[in-house]
Amino acid sequence: MANELDILVLEQSDTMIYFRWTATEDVCRVKKEDQVVYTGTQNLFKDEGLKKGELYTYTIERLDSSGKWTDKIKLHTGTENRKQDSINRLEEIVLTAIVSENRISLAWGEIEGITEFDIYQNGTLVETVEKNQYTDRQVPMDQEFTYWIRGKRPVAKSEESFRKEKFTVAKIFGALNWNSSRDKAAMEDFWLTKIIAPLNELLSDKEKPKAYPVWHFRYHTFLPDLILKNPNLLSPFPYFQGDGRDFDPDSLHYRTQVNFTVDLKEEESSFAYDKDVGPTIGYNWRKKFSKADVASAEGIELEKIEETGHKVSITLKHSVGNPITTSPNIDYEVSAAFYRDGTYDIIGIHDQSPNHEVYLKDGDDGEWIGIHLTESEGLAYMAGPIASQYWRISNFH
Repeated sequence: MANELDILVLEQSDTMIYFRWTATEDVCRVKKEDQVVYTGTQNLFKDEGLKKGELYTYTIERLDSSGKWTDKIKLHTGTENRKQDSINRLEEIVLTAIVSENRISLAWGEIEGITEFDIYQNGTLVETVEKNQYTDRQVPMDQEFTYWIRGKRPVAKSEESFRKEKFTVAKIFGALNWNSSRDKAAMEDFWLTKIIAPLNELLSDKEKPKAYPVWHFRYHTFLPDLILKNPNLLSPFPYFQGDGRDFDPDSLHYRTQVNFTVDLKEEESSFAYDKDVGPTIGYNWRKKFSKADVASAEGIELEKIEETGHKVSITLKHSVGNPITTSPNIDYEVSAAFYRDGTYDIIGIHDQSPNHEVYLKDGDDGEWIGIHLTESEGLAYMAGPIASQYWRISNFH
């Protein structure tokens, strides 16, 4: 009997994906999406001439002695997207999911300066790994799973050109800010997330009905406290009114809100968005009302930058200031790719203040799903030199 199929080697570049699997004497075939792209007794496949930063699904199967295709393996992987001016390493690397019966393997590109990653399954820490890979070997076939891969590195390891200067300023900030520490202010967070559909669905031979998704996206920034102290001691407003809430996609209280909808359709997609800025209210030292104003939403820019037969790409850039006193802007960036097969790949970077919450909803009747929820480290963390948070999420459905 032939050896059970397994992926032994996987390599990517900007335009190529190569993988090799267990050698067998049997005929094997490779499908890319739903098209058979290789059939034969070789145990390797090289796909060239691909677009950079694109996701692809491959299926490998072996023909057994009875003439049945068996030992199915599916890979959800992609090409790299290296950029000279990139400040978000997660934008350049690939997170690969390999699934087979009762097993899920994850592999991701190296991030300079990170020596270990914490792996979470459905919110529970399951292992800390030093390699850029993790395998779960006892996976129930009928459940969806969400994996978080989380790592930290000093700002000094950042690829940014001003890394040494930024690291020094962050260290000083940590020493001066009573609510922080030197180390925390100088540590960047990297969060990778993969949502994987039940294995019995992914590995099924049944043909899926063709349905083009309608995705609703929502991004809030908010301050969880009702009243909070201004870290700028020279400001005429020692206190600010916050939003007084926890994470909630439907809340009407926020610093800023951005919504957009992508209706993929079979031909050209439609894209619509709206943006809003909440009022800023300053208090005097007695915590009594002093002044209120609303910042301009001009610093929030959304654009559909590309559409192919495969996907639609959206960019969101956000920079909104305080309208009543001098303070750093709330800055973040998001790039999102929505594929016509129902998968998505969303990448973001933001300061570690205020709270950031990002949601997705599939269709008008769907429920909001939190895809990125992070708590503020304090208003002072909006300062430019402080370490950022980087995140990326994709699904395999």
